[in-house]
Amino acid sequence: MAAVLNTKSITKQGINYHVSAIEIPLYLKVLNFYDRHYNYKWLAKRITKSLETKEEKVFRLFQWTYETIQPQPKSLPVMDDHVWNVYVRGYGVSDNFHDLFTTLCNYVGVDGFFFWVKAKDSGHIGMSFVKLEKGWVLFDPFRGGYFVNKLGSWATIEEINQHNWKLEKLIPAEISESFYSPYLENLPILDEIGLVRANTQSPMNRLLLAIQKMDF
Repeated sequence: MAAVLNTKSITKQGINYHVSAIEIPLYLKVLNFYDRHYNYKWLAKRITKSLETKEEKVFRLFQWTYETIQPQPKSLPVMDDHVWNVYVRGYGVSDNFHDLFTTLCNYVGVDGFFFWVKAKDSGHIGMSFVKLEKGWVLFDPFRGGYFVNKLGSWATIEEINQHNWKLEKLIPAEISESFYSPYLENLPILDEIGLVRANTQSPMNRLLLAIQKMDF
């Protein structure tokens, strides 16, 4: 057992978009993984402790991410490693906001993941997709934008594809519906998402992902 736990493993870290593979003992990689897992559980519970419904919890996590994480300072390196470190650092680029928000959503029992949405002509922006009882809805925790239908409830992908949406913002910001429109023209219809970065921070899903990668 000691020999197995001391075998070499790899963890990856991106600094300014250059990814390095760092050797680490297996036991330390496992300990770090469980440390992050229990910290996610603690953080999600602390943020949403007084709330009951999934909708309330998701919106609070959305607000908290937007208010707590700061945009990437130009003087500091762009980091891409573990999602938990986004919270520890307190700053990040746009996809870091989405990674943290959707990971915490999974820790309150709501499926969520981060996806790059492409415009028909060119360009793309990150979006957080969250699955509630009514369907998949979209959030942008980096810019503080989200989308509602004509009745004022969160717009599903289907409603957005039918042009039944308008932009809502957490605070007045320099974003408008015209900014999002090119990216919301042809959203994918989603069902189950499988194993993704946001839901493989827990032990069971990480084990399933490892088995999946064995390619029997």
